[in-house]
Amino acid sequence: MMLVEMHGRRPSGRQWFWFAFSVVFFVWHGVVARFIAPLPETRPLVPLGDLLLIFAFTLLFIQEENRKSQEPIQKTYILKGCTALVVYSAILILSSYCVDSPIFLIPLFATALLAFYFDRLYSSMSYYPKPRLHLVYGFFILSVFLVLPVFRLFFLFQVAYVFARRYRNWIAHKDRIIAAHDEERKVNHKIVAKMGETVNDFSDLHESLAHFLENLAEGIDAKSAAIYVWDEQNGLFRCSDIYGVFFPLTRGNEMSFTHVEALREIALAQNITEPDNIIWTCGMSQTGAFIPYANQDSRILSLESRAANIRSVIVEPLNFNQQLLGVLVVENKLYERYFSESDYYLVQNFAHYATMILKANEAVLERQNQARTQAELQLGFHIQSGLLPHRIPQFEGISLSGSMTPAKEIGGDYFDFLTLPNGNLGIVIGDVSGKGVPAGMVMTTLYAFLHAECRYFVNTYRALVNVNAELSGRIAETMFASLLFFEWNPRTKALHYTSCGHEHILHFRQKENRLDTIKSGGIALGMIDDNSKIIREKSLLVQSGDMVLLYTDGVTEAVNDKREMFGLSRLQAFVEKYHGLSSEEIRIALLDELKNFAHGAALADDITVLVMKF
Repeated sequence: MMLVEMHGRRPSGRQWFWFAFSVVFFVWHGVVARFIAPLPETRPLVPLGDLLLIFAFTLLFIQEENRKSQEPIQKTYILKGCTALVVYSAILILSSYCVDSPIFLIPLFATALLAFYFDRLYSSMSYYPKPRLHLVYGFFILSVFLVLPVFRLFFLFQVAYVFARRYRNWIAHKDRIIAAHDEERKVNHKIVAKMGETVNDFSDLHESLAHFLENLAEGIDAKSAAIYVWDEQNGLFRCSDIYGVFFPLTRGNEMSFTHVEALREIALAQNITEPDNIIWTCGMSQTGAFIPYANQDSRILSLESRAANIRSVIVEPLNFNQQLLGVLVVENKLYERYFSESDYYLVQNFAHYATMILKANEAVLERQNQARTQAELQLGFHIQSGLLPHRIPQFEGISLSGSMTPAKEIGGDYFDFLTLPNGNLGIVIGDVSGKGVPAGMVMTTLYAFLHAECRYFVNTYRALVNVNAELSGRIAETMFASLLFFEWNPRTKALHYTSCGHEHILHFRQKENRLDTIKSGGIALGMIDDNSKIIREKSLLVQSGDMVLLYTDGVTEAVNDKREMFGLSRLQAFVEKYHGLSSEEIRIALLDELKNFAHGAALADDITVLVMKF
């Protein structure tokens, strides 16, 4: 198990203990026990060594379970086990060297009883008892009586066989994950490309939504999809647009041969107000629903005879800054298949496009009497701010604070917090060139690519290399995006990052009372097709009390009424003065500093600030 987990990497941390145990285990059974067993004076050491291995195995495995469990096992078993080993060793010495041969069977039986004691000790304290571990204990007990070399070699061969089977299964599982990831990326990129080609004009809401539903449904091989818009004034959901053969998620008695247009008319005519309806529940709770097997879900079965036509459903709320806009429904997969977790993730990822369309149309309607340029700028703000995180995550060893203050002319500032698959925290800050809707669309595309890559996260370098490869061919040649991607490991307190042409990193070291201004380096995303030889992942060594400040160029390029820029030197002086405050206090103090410096002058660009305190 330990070798499979390492798979070509050096052991680290707890793996060193498993590595040492594995070496001792194979050396003992394969070499040492074979040669000392025939000798009368050393033969008693064989059962003693077996019992020591049992004890070590028990300690290591229960430590593994403590690592996974929320309620660690108490460590009284260590004292009990040591006491049992001491008592057994005394019995073994007395019976082996002081008593004649016939009574030598006493320590053998004592060994067996002690092995059973360890087995019961493990079983009573383990949160995850497994039958194969009882088999291991059984082999240990047999090895006490059968000290023959052939038996011990047979034991080792069996362990090797189990390892080989597990390794092959592990490799096959990894291959399946890689294949699924590649397929998911292809689908993700195909949908992004189609969205960029077709969803570019928000003046006609129904046409934009129709293109969105068609692209999404074709991308994940869905038979149908629909969007239910929330009518806040009347307190109901109404179906706005439909793609494919869509069966309404309300009670009804249509048969599978009902005409498509008839189903469409039924869905468009219905208003959903029932609190127990799945669309209402999803919208009000703002929580999506993934139902791969509809015939096993009470929410679908409650639709009576209409439920017979529904095999698999994905329901996702469309929210903007906690404001409910509607609900996206994707129904039934082609070729009588069922939706997968990957399909659900893609629907969640691309629901942002539907939110953008609804909010953009709302902005266009609100400003239909204004100039088109002003409407685009406001729309750009809506697109951009909808991607920003709505809450600050809580992770051990780090305190975070971040905000984006928009200017009159909206740019493409962006920051985000991502919970990565390995349990670490991703921290992102970026800035897209240009302003208005084009910048907002690039940021939405960047958001989709980045979240897709982080689903199978390896490291910050690989994620940004893949994002750049996909982004560079899908945005205008004159546009690009600078980005800083940090990964915080709360267990090892390690901070790694990869930069793509972003601003400096300001790191105040508390113990040295020194401010480091680190040039982040790299090249902006989208400027070249392959950035793998230019960017690289780096480590930032942080200690308790340290502070790291990230920002966009709107901070250093802020100007006052005398046309003076705030500049990097003022920002450095600010960090040296206020580094002792909390992360949130530092963010607020910096915004106040910029406001006082401006003396009422209008912002030239967005101001994004992200503070990390350790």
